[in-house]
Parts: sequence; C-alpha cells; structure tokens
Amino acid sequence: MKISKSGEIVITFALIIGGLCAVLYYLFAGTIVQSKSNPTGSHKAKLIRFQGIDVNFRIIVDGENSYYSPDFAPVEFDFREQIAWDKTGNIIVLEVAGKRLFAYNAEQRKQLSDSELLSVEYTPFYEYHYEGKLPEEEKR
Repeated sequence: MKISKSGEIVITFALIIGGLCAVLYYLFAGTIVQSKSNPTGSHKAKLIRFQGIDVNFRIIVDGENSYYSPDFAPVEFDFREQIAWDKTGNIIVLEVAGKRLFAYNAEQRKQLSDSELLSVEYTPFYEYHYEGKLPEEEKR
C-alpha cells in the first residue's frame, strides 16, 4: 500500500506534535514533591513525581539528573515518596512506601550499588533530642 505525499506530511506532522508533547510533558508536567539541602548546604536534591499513564520519580542532585524510576502503576494509594540525606550528608536516598530504591553519593557524583544502598545509615533518632513522648509498644 502506497501512502500519498499529503498522507506522509500528515503522519510526519502528527509524529512531530506527539514527540513535542511528550518532551514538554516530561520537562514541565512533573510535580516537585521535595527539595532538600544536606545539613551543610553544600548539596541540594529534588524529588519530582510524574503522574500520567504511569507514575515515575526523578531525582535531581546539584542540578543534574541522577535517577529516573521505572514505572509504578497509577494506583490510588499514597506512595509515601521521600528523599533523605544519610548521616554523613553526602548520600541522598529515595524511598517509596518505606522501600529504598536508589541512593546517590553527591560528593563522588555516583549512584550506589544495591548493597551500598541497603547499608546507608541515617542519623539515629536520639541525636534529634526529641522532647516529646513516643508511643509505647504493647507489652506481650
């Protein structure tokens, strides 16, 4: 089947418009969920959420794209997404629903391996000097 010249023009135009829409969506449709500087202010990380056909998360560290997540289903649950700096203030960790998915060492400008990600340590709770009362665990 041969496509006419005008048909080729229409298809090309549709592909260009579709591509442009996709680029604009990924550039401007994300919602900044969190923006956090490390404790010394020497590094800054942003967590951006893209909600469309799927849900994706992007991490930007010191102005550079560091991570773009695989797809999540667009379910109506709270993803509880967050970024957190480790106790050294050099490593940013992405957590979704309590699971660590990604870590990036801003000082070395590199992604951590799975084993490194799982061994990242946060500042212990007692160092925050919380003056309130914590819920007590049930006695068994």
